[in-house]
Amino acid sequence: MIVQLGPFRPRAVVAGILALVSIAALAGCDAAGPPVRQAAEGAAPQSEAARDAGTGPQAFAVPPEETAWQWFLTLNEPLTGGKPKAWESWKQTSAVYLPDGSKPLPWDQNPPLPEPVVEEAKKQGLDLTRPFHNLDTDVQVDGLTLRDVYRQDVRYQLLMNRGTFDYILATGVYNVNGQEQRAADGEPLDFPAESFELKTSWIWIGDDQAIRGQLAPKYYIVNAYYRDGDRYQVGQAALTGMHIISKVRPNWVWTTFENVNNPEFTVDNAQPPGPQRYELPIAPDVEAANAEHREALRQQGSIFAEYRLNGVQSEFVDPEGQPILLASSQIESAFQHSSSCITCHGTASYSVERGYFDFVDRSDGGITYYTGNLPEAKLEGFTSLDFVWSLKRASRQR
Repeated sequence: MIVQLGPFRPRAVVAGILALVSIAALAGCDAAGPPVRQAAEGAAPQSEAARDAGTGPQAFAVPPEETAWQWFLTLNEPLTGGKPKAWESWKQTSAVYLPDGSKPLPWDQNPPLPEPVVEEAKKQGLDLTRPFHNLDTDVQVDGLTLRDVYRQDVRYQLLMNRGTFDYILATGVYNVNGQEQRAADGEPLDFPAESFELKTSWIWIGDDQAIRGQLAPKYYIVNAYYRDGDRYQVGQAALTGMHIISKVRPNWVWTTFENVNNPEFTVDNAQPPGPQRYELPIAPDVEAANAEHREALRQQGSIFAEYRLNGVQSEFVDPEGQPILLASSQIESAFQHSSSCITCHGTASYSVERGYFDFVDRSDGGITYYTGNLPEAKLEGFTSLDFVWSLKRASRQR
């Protein structure tokens, strides 16, 4: 069943998502982030249905593709206009896993922008009251990069909501020392049900107005920066993809959205390069949900009409025992046919003797990624990080 939303009303969208998880957990409405960050309206306590949805292998309270769309819509409120979106109030991992392994600032505080970033932003006339996103890596999990048609690397960013942040702070696993202690004590992590993470992908615009002119009608654009050797690159970036990850079920729920125009602006690694496309099939129910919601967004004049859902994953295998796959053309570009979000993250674990588990499957001399059920035998001796691989970004405190 696809819910007919008609004209979008923020409170109606918020009400829909409350069937699965509280809007307080999703939008972090009580949390301040970098300057003038906007949170969604209509905060409410978590419902019993939200907790019930996280138990057992039963189906979602509403179709999973509808749940995913409600998450995406709520995270991107306001759906029209130039104000920052709700998810832009979440903590970037660069503000959580600090280079010296020290304790991060409280939720309602963030490190100030580096002064060179501020100076360059002023020169470009960028609005310093809006969030600035630290796109701190251009490397995918396979160690490769994705290129755009402007001969630049696509860049990436990880964020977390307050539920995730508070648990990391409370358990002290924001550095390797804390994770190592948990492993030594044999205490696996168990994030609360209100935890969310995002992984986003971006085409770098910088201050190139020609690139911006091509992308602005088709992409959501933000202020951004990244460290480039001993200097900073400053400007703007266009959102190409978004993984939304929720602990609403014990093994988490994995959804991914991407911009429908990506094949026009990103290229594969073939010779010569061709358009980078999504290569996995999209289920008919997902296609129907996409058509429904994108048309409603189009009628509202929202830039998010340019985005679609690729799929939802909450199980390792299908009823026939075959691995379930899910990927993004922007985040798992070169290994889409061996990409299982839940299996890869299910191996997130740490051992005092061996460090982080190697999620690369090297069986029979090959190099691929685990799909389907977890390699339980190989995980012996490792302590679970509860599917949260972003913890691998932590540094050791010395």
